[in-house]
Amino acid sequence: MNIEVNVSHIYSSPEHHYFTREKFDVGIAPTLEHKVIELEPLRGIKGDRFEFSSFAITFVSEEVMKDVFTKLNLVYDPVLFRRNIVISGINLNQLIGKTFKLGEVTFEGLEHCAPCTWMNAVMKKGAYRLISGRGGLRARVLEKGHLKTGANRLITKEDFELIDPVEAKRRPRIPKR
Repeated sequence: MNIEVNVSHIYSSPEHHYFTREKFDVGIAPTLEHKVIELEPLRGIKGDRFEFSSFAITFVSEEVMKDVFTKLNLVYDPVLFRRNIVISGINLNQLIGKTFKLGEVTFEGLEHCAPCTWMNAVMKKGAYRLISGRGGLRARVLEKGHLKTGANRLITKEDFELIDPVEAKRRPRIPKR
């Protein structure tokens, strides 16, 4: 598979908004936007709160975010999702269990990035339900390289039929091999 996708935003944050806080205390941690990042194997974005985590990179679908904001009647603000890479043109659940190259970087799609109830606090009640099954993708970096915003090629060894990026997946897990 070799398709063109768009990376509209790349974010990092040095602190958590939600962990260790009272329920629905959204915090004031800054979110930094990048046009280009350099990623190293098994690491996240330099200075990000998950830089050294097992799930160092999180992707979110721009189509899903826009759908959620429309259904909640909110102004579109991708920062609220607190994911690293905002991408359009692919259903991220289709990358679970796959190795893929995006820009110069090779990633492994590990698992669905499930939303938490915190989404109801930063958006409004109902956000968590709308995001369930389509909260994004947790990934790790396998081979270093640069990733930039804008048009990028997404390449996988496997071919598969593309599904609508906003389609939810029940119990998104790594496929059994």
